[in-house]
Amino acid sequence: MRLRQHTLQQGGSLLAVMISLFMLTTAIFGVTSLKLTQAHIILQQSQYTAAWALMEYKLNEIRYLTDSIDGYTALNTNIGGNLSAGDIQYDQHWFNLTWQVRSLTTLATSSQLKEVEIKIHWLDKTHSPQVISSMTMLNQDVIVN
Repeated sequence: MRLRQHTLQQGGSLLAVMISLFMLTTAIFGVTSLKLTQAHIILQQSQYTAAWALMEYKLNEIRYLTDSIDGYTALNTNIGGNLSAGDIQYDQHWFNLTWQVRSLTTLATSSQLKEVEIKIHWLDKTHSPQVISSMTMLNQDVIVN
């Protein structure tokens, strides 16, 4: 007669299950947080890229005004070119575009220079104000930079 041997199997303890769940939850929350941070950075980068593209567009437009005496003379603060100053939606983002024009006269050549400073303002995802600016010196038919 043979006796059957029963082997006892012990299941995982409640403590081991809780530790496993904690580790799994921590990993899931970490990945979620990383994805949210990545999305925020991509949005911020997209806004800066669009703002710089808008800045370049306006700078080129203002530079083309130096080709004619009428366009150069008409260049004024927030006036000049086809792209108007104010709130602009560009590449799915809202920006506020302004430019300031200051007329300068050089003593050496007695020529009339115009200093143009373009600023672009916007609010990022956290509603923090952001701004970029660029300044260019223009002379009739010449960019002075």
